[in-house]
This record gives sequence, structure tokens and C-alpha cells, in this order.
Amino acid sequence: MKLLNSRVLLLASLLALLSGTALGQGVTTASMRGVVTDNNGEPLPGANVIAVHLPSGTEYGTATNTDGAYNLRNMRVGGPYRVTVTFVGFDDFVREGIMLSLGETYKLDVQLAESAVELQEVQVVADRGIFDAERTGVATVI
Repeated sequence: MKLLNSRVLLLASLLALLSGTALGQGVTTASMRGVVTDNNGEPLPGANVIAVHLPSGTEYGTATNTDGAYNLRNMRVGGPYRVTVTFVGFDDFVREGIMLSLGETYKLDVQLAESAVELQEVQVVADRGIFDAERTGVATVI
């Protein structure tokens, strides 16, 4: 009986110590999320979102999903941050001076404007074919 009481006391003590450590592990970062759309409100999947913590130069980046949504997690608290959103065929979006608080999820929705850029013609010319009809099998060039 005495052995059982000492084991119960030991187990209770360990649980008390471990629960205190678990509670001490709080949130130490912030995050940022939002949706990237075009002028018509249509989502832009694959847009690049980059946030730079200016004092340290730390970069956080992601691409938007099929719904145009992005989520940057585990970001340094404070700031200022510079956020740049880019997508082919659209003007870049830049916002500076964003400050993040401890445990905060900063919401930044972005609407990109279409870029009026005319693409130039690209011409690809080859001197010979890739495959040689007379040559089959594996070859090694040294």
C-alpha cells in the first residue's frame, strides 16, 4: 500500500511538472493571410506573395492556391514588413509599413490591376532535328 501511494504521488508530481511546461509554451509568432484577385474579383491562382521583415531581411513567401488564397505562418513579430504580390500580366502590388503583433493573423486582400504590356515575338530556329534516324540505343559522350 505504501509503495502504491508513493507511485501515485510520483506520477501526480510528474504530471504537475509537465503540464506547467506545456502551458508555458505560448505563441511567439504572427501570420498573414488573404486573397489575391483581379479587377473583376476573380481569384488569381499561382500569384507570388513575398513579405520581407525589413530590419532583419527575413523573407517569407508563398504562392496562392486555386481560390487565390495565401497564408504566411510563423512570421517574426514587429516590423515593418514590405509585402509584394506579383502575377504574370498584372502590375506588381507593394505595401510597406505593416506591423505584426504577437499571435496576430494580419489580413491583407490584394486586387491586382491588369498590365498593358505587349509581348514581343519570339522565334525559335533549329539547325537540325533532335533525333538521328540512323542512330539508335544509348550513347555516351566523353
